[in-house]
Amino acid sequence: MTYESRPAAAEDRDRWREFVADHPAATVFHTWEWHQAVGDAFGYEPAFRVVTERGEDEPVGVVPGFAIPGIGGRTVVNPFCEYGFPLLGEGVDTVAVLRDLANGLGRLGARIVKDAGWTGVSGYNPAGYGAVRTGEVIRLDTDRAFDAVRERSFSGEARRCVRSAVESGVTVRPATVTEYYPLYLATMRRLGSPQFPEDFFVDLAGELGDDLAVFVVEHDGDAIGGILMLDFDDTRMIWSNASREDAWEYHPNYRLYAAAIEDACATGIDVVDFGRSRPGTGVHGFKRQFGGTASPLSSFVTPPHRANRASLEGYGRAAAIAERLSPVVTNPVVGPQLKRFIHE
Repeated sequence: MTYESRPAAAEDRDRWREFVADHPAATVFHTWEWHQAVGDAFGYEPAFRVVTERGEDEPVGVVPGFAIPGIGGRTVVNPFCEYGFPLLGEGVDTVAVLRDLANGLGRLGARIVKDAGWTGVSGYNPAGYGAVRTGEVIRLDTDRAFDAVRERSFSGEARRCVRSAVESGVTVRPATVTEYYPLYLATMRRLGSPQFPEDFFVDLAGELGDDLAVFVVEHDGDAIGGILMLDFDDTRMIWSNASREDAWEYHPNYRLYAAAIEDACATGIDVVDFGRSRPGTGVHGFKRQFGGTASPLSSFVTPPHRANRASLEGYGRAAAIAERLSPVVTNPVVGPQLKRFIHE
């Protein structure tokens, strides 16, 4: 059997949605709604593709992504997320599809396919892709009562900090992306990291509807932290988290994660995905306190000699400098423009 892929067009929307909805490994980052919001906010050239058997029209796979311009040539990647692997039907030759995706990139182009240990996709090496480790994701089973999750999965320190937050009067409430955005922006400025434009959050909320949820934590009536979650099928992705440094003594982040997990247990979400972090960092250590299973994240790149395009080492080295340049990096005009070219 031979395969070919073609650009997804507007008329493919319903079949794309149906294919993604039926695939057991699909994520929110494979959805048509995610692609729509990213495309509208950043103006990237769409590069998500429909895979078919040669000469046929019915999809046997879908592949997310956009063509992002860069100094060294364009990079085809699913930006701002952990996952961009192909979704393929049962029995489809993964190596043949991956080879097909390597075509048409141009002399300086590259394709980055973001994958994780839990997806079961294989064949990157024989298809001619180079690999770059980009961290880990931690995924927690929540198909049980919250009390059981808390007692069996949370570390003693996590339970203590959640209890302390509650006793200190930290409360949780649902919120909107516009309420969350000032907390997020303040966190980006503290870190010296370019921010998403607020319009992107608004567009994403509009596309995903009830599948995007925001919680805000308050102390004495003041918002001190927030969390933005993306749900798809039975999985919740904690996609963005923010908190005020001057309120860390009240453990807002512990309270937020516990609330996100408790809500998942109560609403039929079977897995909470904590998103990417790098082992050895404070963020990774924080996430590990809630339990779950760690899975490696890798970016597979073709042609393999362009694997450096998927490396995150440069971001790590630039972090200290970026903090000092925060007023420039997060300027309302400059920040969103920088974000457009930083696809991680």
